[in-house]
Amino acid sequence: MRRAIAKSITRSRRHMPSAFLAGLVVWLVASVLLLKSYWLLLPAIGGGSLVYAALLAKFLRIRSDEVESQVDKLARENDSWKERFESLHAQSRQNAMVLAQMSDGVVVIDKDWTILLMNPMAKQLLGLRAEDHHLGRDLRAIVRLPEMVSAVEQVFAGELSKRVNIDVSQLGRVRPVSISVGAIESGGEGNLLLAIHDESEARRLESVRREFIANVSHELKTPLAAIKGYAETVELALEDDPDAAVHFMSQIREQCLRLERLVAGMMQLARAQSGQQNLRCASISLAEVVTEAVKTYRPVAAAKNIDLQAAKMDPTVRAFVDREATLTIANNLIGNAVRYTHDGGRVVVDVRGEGPVSWFVVDDTGVGIEPEELNRIFERFYRVEKTREVAGGGTGLGLSIVKNLIAALGGDIRVESRPGVGSRFAVALPAEQGYRCETQRGESSTRNARGVVV
Repeated sequence: MRRAIAKSITRSRRHMPSAFLAGLVVWLVASVLLLKSYWLLLPAIGGGSLVYAALLAKFLRIRSDEVESQVDKLARENDSWKERFESLHAQSRQNAMVLAQMSDGVVVIDKDWTILLMNPMAKQLLGLRAEDHHLGRDLRAIVRLPEMVSAVEQVFAGELSKRVNIDVSQLGRVRPVSISVGAIESGGEGNLLLAIHDESEARRLESVRREFIANVSHELKTPLAAIKGYAETVELALEDDPDAAVHFMSQIREQCLRLERLVAGMMQLARAQSGQQNLRCASISLAEVVTEAVKTYRPVAAAKNIDLQAAKMDPTVRAFVDREATLTIANNLIGNAVRYTHDGGRVVVDVRGEGPVSWFVVDDTGVGIEPEELNRIFERFYRVEKTREVAGGGTGLGLSIVKNLIAALGGDIRVESRPGVGSRFAVALPAEQGYRCETQRGESSTRNARGVVV
């Protein structure tokens, strides 16, 4: 389609100068012939040389005005054609740029399967080389996908549209794509449009959704099964062994608390993923918030004989953040460090300022994380196998909440870890008001779950 328009424009542009010159020549020849006719007739009339000269001058003046008028007219038409050509050329360039920047592939073929148009993304999604020339070639010869060929044949046969999902292999990688085929209303030419969409992200999200549902089901099923078993045991032991009944009742209470933490964590994660709409930011003392979290975990650290140190934190270091969200971040990171550090280990917490950024850092001598698992620790419900052996009871939501809250605050988190040596979590928060976290009216929803640790 675009090539046909370009040819038409080029042909029109090539013929415009010829038409202009032809018209000019015709008028000049006509003028000369008329002048010659008057020249021969005037002596026969015999009006005298003065009359003859006057008539001749008048004729020449009239002819000259007419020629000039026609020349002006042809010049205006030439300018008009030039403007139309430039407009069409600009529109063609714009359409080409739009096609080149599209995230979906576009292919147009005629009734003979000849490729009339193919944008760069179509080549990429169909596994073709970007440098190869495909216009004018048969689509079936360069793209050997039976499902796509069948869909095109069905539309050629009369179906309004057809959509197929195909896995395209390229350089050892399989990319899922969807191809929608439809007819183009173009004056009965019978052209077809193929729209190609990359389904990789959709499949990834579907996989995440299924994994999330499976994890939630597992996390809920385990404590519920324990509660059921303990309740049945209590019912049997209530009369014969009251002490055992009390023990099992305490176990039921522990499992209920586990369920409560799970539900609270999921609610906190949902709020964190909603972004900054639930935040109420202000300039706060970062050292003050971190010190509060450290005090919360001193008894837990002391019970495991862990040296929980708070470095000499600068009280002047401030961050423009939501206070409760920041407390949740600190509680989760310090809580994880204490939980996954062996008895007799050490956890060091520090706060420092570097220009527009305020840092909150947690170092521990815990079990560490394998390099291949570092990219997954912020996923929902993901727990490293070694950490499962060290500490139980966690929901696997804590780091996911931390990551989402930090993103909502306009910050960043960095992780360094060596298995068997320990880990460092460094959180960068804005020291001043920025474009990400702005003051909000109303109560922040994080206050409904103060400093939640999951």
